[in-house]
Amino acid sequence: MFRNVLFCLLVPPGEPSSRGDSEHLRIRMIRMRRLLLPLVIIVSLCLAQEAPSEACTKALTDCENDLECQNRLAPMMAACTTGTCQPQCRSAVLNVYQNKLGRVLLRTDATCIPGRDELRTCNFLPAESTVHCSLGKLACEGDLQCNSKFGVFMSECEADAARGACSEKCKTLLNQTIETSVGAIFGNCTCTTRDDQLCTNLKDNLLGVCLKNTPGSATLSPSDNSITDAPGGNDLADSGAHPFHVFSVISVYLLTVFLF
Repeated sequence: MFRNVLFCLLVPPGEPSSRGDSEHLRIRMIRMRRLLLPLVIIVSLCLAQEAPSEACTKALTDCENDLECQNRLAPMMAACTTGTCQPQCRSAVLNVYQNKLGRVLLRTDATCIPGRDELRTCNFLPAESTVHCSLGKLACEGDLQCNSKFGVFMSECEADAARGACSEKCKTLLNQTIETSVGAIFGNCTCTTRDDQLCTNLKDNLLGVCLKNTPGSATLSPSDNSITDAPGGNDLADSGAHPFHVFSVISVYLLTVFLF
């Protein structure tokens, strides 16, 4: 069927289509192939993109229909498009997360958010395996159990940790925080390299001091991953092959067979 369609496109109406014209047709097919190949590649890349999930689409619609959430969302949409983890993107994400509907949106798989690739690369999605430390702190402060544990740790250990000291008591308090469902973020949080002193101070001078050389504790991620994927990948988006990816591969194969 595909060969017949292609033949009709290549041979104008009224032009002989006998076997004697096979050489002429072959030349036309070579020319058409050169034109179609880039198109095939482009279409395949488009098909390979993630289709927005229902949960993400609903969360985005709810946010856009709420004036406060919409006003927080617009700067994030504008700032998180460079792929370089700029401070403006980080600030916009933290601002969105402080809104209830914004939190719901950021906790989805983000497939409906235009800047999802940058959000993942910069660890600005709270449901990922590795999260930006400042975003993790916000998440902890919004959870009763995590906030109570972390509050005790900060009140009793912040001053000593800032000087590079961490007692066994403080190590225990931090581990109790990390053992909570939300506080687990602190065991593997990270920062970017873009004007991020607050995050770096939290990661290196507070968390890092008490996690260092602690048996059984997690090791914090490096702070220079602003343009690299987080270790462990995306536990939401990479949980399985998306149907569109499979369809894209099949499309490329079929078109290659019929065109070549």
